[in-house]
Amino acid sequence: MSSNQFDRAVWIIGRKNQLDVSAIWSQFHYAGVPDGALVSFRAPDINQASLKASKIEKILDGVHVPSFEILGEELNFSYGQSGGQNYDHVFIEASSTVLSPEFCDELISETVAADPNFTQAHLVDKNYQHLQNIFDPLQFKALGLSMDGLPMKSNGLPFPLEQQVVDTSQNPGRYRLCQGYVEASAGYMWFGKSFWSIVGIDPEDVAAELPENVSLCFEQCWKLKAVGGVFVDQETRAVQDGIRQAVFG
Repeated sequence: MSSNQFDRAVWIIGRKNQLDVSAIWSQFHYAGVPDGALVSFRAPDINQASLKASKIEKILDGVHVPSFEILGEELNFSYGQSGGQNYDHVFIEASSTVLSPEFCDELISETVAADPNFTQAHLVDKNYQHLQNIFDPLQFKALGLSMDGLPMKSNGLPFPLEQQVVDTSQNPGRYRLCQGYVEASAGYMWFGKSFWSIVGIDPEDVAAELPENVSLCFEQCWKLKAVGGVFVDQETRAVQDGIRQAVFG
């Protein structure tokens, strides 16, 4: 399975240098990676191919790596530190048969949900998220997508680098990298206790402002769930915009 066939992605965000990535990988490997699966491991100063997935935990426990990528036939698991936004992130890409909401909930509950350094997580349709965040006209052309009717804006660069790009600021599936967290709207979201102090809002207030058929409850961490499930298009724009407004203001 090539990476462009992964139709789901889960983002896990935590405080810089504090996210327990080894525990996240260990649980993901235990519950979601077939026995005997071979993967490649890429990190600064480390590049190993055709490695048994069971060997990864030993690598992570044995040496500090500021970033890495694990790529296999059925998964892409990457870790990095966003210095500009001051957080750590884990991105997991796989098929929807692996990254079901139930699987992701178990993954988070068994690893970081009760960790005070856990900030947030969300589950998305990878293709929808990608299309909602494309702004470069060259990418639209490469994908054979029309730009007719799309809002445009300047890229803000001085002449001769200035050009018009697509304005994604009103797309319901957009994401924005912020200081300590990521602004996104998803049908399944998880929030650690630290999230509320970072964004400056109370979860009780969020719960009261959420759209109908969207719930927010506490079980180790705060969990948001939309009745319609993972968002895959703009048909649910009102719900997506409502979640974003309630959670991020």
